[in-house]
Formats: sequence, C-alpha cells, structure tokens
Amino acid sequence: MVSVRDFFSWEDFAPTFGLTAVGARVCYSKKTLGDLLAEPKVSSPAERASFLSKLANWKHFSVFAHSFAYKRVGEENAVRLAAKYFKSYWNESHPDWIGVSLRHYLEELSDAERDEVFKKLAQVESPVKPLARAETETGTEVVLLGGTYGGFGYFVFYLRGISRIATHQIVRHTALNFSQRSQRYASERENEAVIPPSFGERAADLFRSFDRMATQLYKVLTEELKVPKEDARFVLPHGRRSTIVISGPTPWLLDFLAKRTEKAAQWEVRSAAERMLALLKPELEKVELYPF
Repeated sequence: MVSVRDFFSWEDFAPTFGLTAVGARVCYSKKTLGDLLAEPKVSSPAERASFLSKLANWKHFSVFAHSFAYKRVGEENAVRLAAKYFKSYWNESHPDWIGVSLRHYLEELSDAERDEVFKKLAQVESPVKPLARAETETGTEVVLLGGTYGGFGYFVFYLRGISRIATHQIVRHTALNFSQRSQRYASERENEAVIPPSFGERAADLFRSFDRMATQLYKVLTEELKVPKEDARFVLPHGRRSTIVISGPTPWLLDFLAKRTEKAAQWEVRSAAERMLALLKPELEKVELYPF
C-alpha cells in the first residue's frame, strides 16, 4: 500500500516549516505577530525545532498542517494517496499530482524517526516573512504569512482581533486547517469584545459595560477562586477578540473566500474574507498548476 513517505521527505516541507511555528505559538500566546516572529521558538531554527518536536511527541500534530508540498507521483499513486489521507489535495485537472502536509508525513514516522527529522530541521532557516497585510473596519489585522507556489499552491493567513463568533463560522470550512488562540491557555483578563457596527452609542455603551463585568467576574474566578481558565471562560461573551491562523490549498481557499464574500455572508467574516482575497490575488499568477 502506498504511503506519503514513499514519495515525500522532510526536505519537501523545509521551506514552509517556519509557518508551523507561528500556528503553534498563536495557540498559546496573546502576543502580536511582530513579537511572535521575534520569538526564538519561531525565529531560531534550533529552538523552533525543539519546541515543535515536543508538540509532535505529545501528538499535537495539527499545527504541522500549515506546511504543505506537492509532487507528481503518477495518477494511480496520486489517487491512492488522495483516498487514504484526510485533507490531502488531488485535482482531476492534473491527476498525477498530489499535495500533502507535514502533518501527514510526521504521523507516519516512529518517535525515533521524528526525532531525526527535527534534528535535521533544526539546521534549516525557513524564516517567516509576511507577504502582505490589511485591516478591517473593526480592527482585525489580516496578514498573508506565506505559501507554497508549486502544484496548486497552498497559502497561510493570520487574523488577529477577529471575534470568536466569526471564527466559529470560519472553522466550519473543514477542508482548511486552523490554529486558534486557546482560551484554555491564554488569559482573557486584558481582552475585549468586537462591537458590531449596527450598535448605536447606547447599545455600544451597554455592551462595553457587560464586557467589563464579564472581565471582572473572570478575574475573580481565576485569581481569587482559582477556577481553571478553561472553565472560567464560560462567562465570557462570544464576541471576544481572538487570533487564528488559516491555511489551505489554493482551490479550497478560493472556495471559502467566494462563499464568505457574498452579500449574504455575516458582516465581520465577509470583511475579513474580502481582505484575504485582496491579499491573495497578486500571488495567484505565481501558482504553478492552478487554472486561472
């Protein structure tokens, strides 16, 4: 039976390995993107590999989906791989190509084999250099972090300051991959909610008051009553700002963006999707196989 490791090696994912570190750190940190990119766990090849190897040993493989590669393996092999691996990418327009993520590759290795891979990746620079950025009306930062231009392409976005209401809609697009700031690990003591544009002055004041009350209750629960953050978050409004990394093959990203830029889409997710599409468009002509 064919497997990813029959055709791919760690070198195929080395150019985008740094993107997995950003996804991983977003889950545990409230820092800005600039601060994250300056962290040794993202910027230092050795510390990055050490950090990510621990996540792999804990079987936290999801962040490795942000590193993706394509290869021409023959139609029969490509079809077999596409049928076997969830969130691999195959397209009938070029049926001899297959796209897989570093997650697919690492999950096939033994613990000892993964350790060897991370030792090799500790020698690889793969810096993260954001390609473009924009901002929505409500202050959501939208950044195109990077991507893969071979095959059908694969791009990684970073959104900071978007509400958890909007991210609940985004993660319903299950073909894509996500890493979101965790309310289990990151404190909500200094966070705030997104104020919908439809709120007038009175409504906005009432909501801010409610949000401040939720923050005070959260502080009492976590600081005085020693309630775990994962339980104290139950009192927080769904509109609290969050950070999420989104990635996927170009065709699936474009499908998501087409659906979420429709007039019927909810205003916040539509605004973010419009910025994402505007940032992505200049990169599309560089993708090798996508039929534009």
